[in-house]
Amino acid sequence: MYRLLIVDDEYHIREGLKLMVAESGLSVEVSDVAGDGETALRLYTEQRPDMVLLDINLPDMSGLDVAKTIRDKDQQTPLLFLTGYESMTYIRQAVSLQAVDYLLKPVTSEDFEAALSRAEDRIAQWRRSEEEAIHRHRSLEPLYREHLLLDLLQQRRPAAEVIREMDGLRFFGETSGPPYTVLCCELEEASQQEAAASKSHGSMHKSCHVFAGLAGEAAAATGAKAHSAAVSRDRRVVLLATASCRAAERAAQQIRQAVQERLSQSVSIGISRPVQRMEQLPEAYEEAVQAAEHRGWVGYSQIIPYESIQAAEPNSSQLLEKELLMITEIRAGNDAAVHAILQEWSGQLAGLPFKQVKMIVTQLVLFVMRIVQSDASVGQTSMQEHDPLLELSRLRHGPEMVDYVSRYFVRVGRHVRESREKGIPRKFQRAKEWIREHLQEDGGLNRLAEYMNMSPKYLSARFKQVTGESFADYQTRVRFERARELLLDPNRKVAEVAELVGFTDTNYFSIAFKKHTGLTPTEFRKTFL
Repeated sequence: MYRLLIVDDEYHIREGLKLMVAESGLSVEVSDVAGDGETALRLYTEQRPDMVLLDINLPDMSGLDVAKTIRDKDQQTPLLFLTGYESMTYIRQAVSLQAVDYLLKPVTSEDFEAALSRAEDRIAQWRRSEEEAIHRHRSLEPLYREHLLLDLLQQRRPAAEVIREMDGLRFFGETSGPPYTVLCCELEEASQQEAAASKSHGSMHKSCHVFAGLAGEAAAATGAKAHSAAVSRDRRVVLLATASCRAAERAAQQIRQAVQERLSQSVSIGISRPVQRMEQLPEAYEEAVQAAEHRGWVGYSQIIPYESIQAAEPNSSQLLEKELLMITEIRAGNDAAVHAILQEWSGQLAGLPFKQVKMIVTQLVLFVMRIVQSDASVGQTSMQEHDPLLELSRLRHGPEMVDYVSRYFVRVGRHVRESREKGIPRKFQRAKEWIREHLQEDGGLNRLAEYMNMSPKYLSARFKQVTGESFADYQTRVRFERARELLLDPNRKVAEVAELVGFTDTNYFSIAFKKHTGLTPTEFRKTFL
């Protein structure tokens, strides 16, 4: 039966039309009636009738205006107009709105039935066209499935309508269902040289085509029920069904590995939180996209669970000064200082609720990942096999999170130091070691030149050429890095620390320390101890 919505402000006309429908013998039933335009639009939105009969003269708005609003959303539903007098202006507007008929009051049952029959024919014709279109789509089913998936995730059509079509296709098969997880795979831009080479060999299109199928295939290879769609040339979305959090992580890792092996390119992957209902998938898609787009902050070729960025954002401006100092020491590659701060920091976090621990450690990990990404002297390749955000998302207890993060920070600090020293000739590595061991001595450059068997002038020029820093700048930086380490030991007096880093005058050390760090040694200790 086709459902008809009748809109007229006169009660007896509505009742008369309902009676005509009942007596017509047509496959039409009255789904509801309305006496004004606002009610008509509400009922149309709620019930989506198959056809609508509109009186043009309504108390709050014109029936033509109601029809225009309907047409903005729906070009298919047959519209019939009813009016008390004939007007060429009204008729022209009705034609422009693709009206099935224009009826004059009082309408006869013959005219009304004929109009309803034409509306039935219009619906049947449209449904045949729709079925033909669906048949054409299904002949290209992979593409059709991609369109359905994007219709749902990007809310291009009502979710209920898309889900009905998916059910008709048995989109998820007989054995798959919730939980559902969405992965957003963002192919990183190739370097300028790689891009030029790809273009010159005509392989850029091939690369995009391979990526289009690779993400879903790689995820499915882990045993997950995977469905993928191309959002753009460089972005692929993968929907996983009946997949645990661990299964989603394995799928993401498999995709990253496959892209690296097949395309020699990097890919960042955002992972949504799992959802239990298909209607929640648009939200999961937004989470996956947000996580993937966070790669500019945490570094490229990362697997980024949405939970990790969500945990960090509320406290993004609330890092304590001691944590900021630890980040500074990690950046400098000072293992001893990192160990000292971590020992106290871990004790303080151990007594906090898990949720608060998770926020703090995730925020700090994001900052440290930023160091690895932004520091030009630090190569990222050897750190890519570690996914700290992924590891953190798996942990469910505060102490194990603190333990993991502590080990991660030490590893990053060591990596930073080794990366900076890589490529420096062994002779100048020895020079840097000598400087660190002889901070107390006067005449540093001349003594070092004697140790290196070089002239002071030549040593000064070569030191800067090889290390990127002048001898004086390097010595000053190391002095104050060492001073900060020593000041973190509460048992050492300031005068002792000054002497150990080459200052014979404690007052001068305090002035120089404040100029270099912004704090006097005493203020530094009050802040960080």
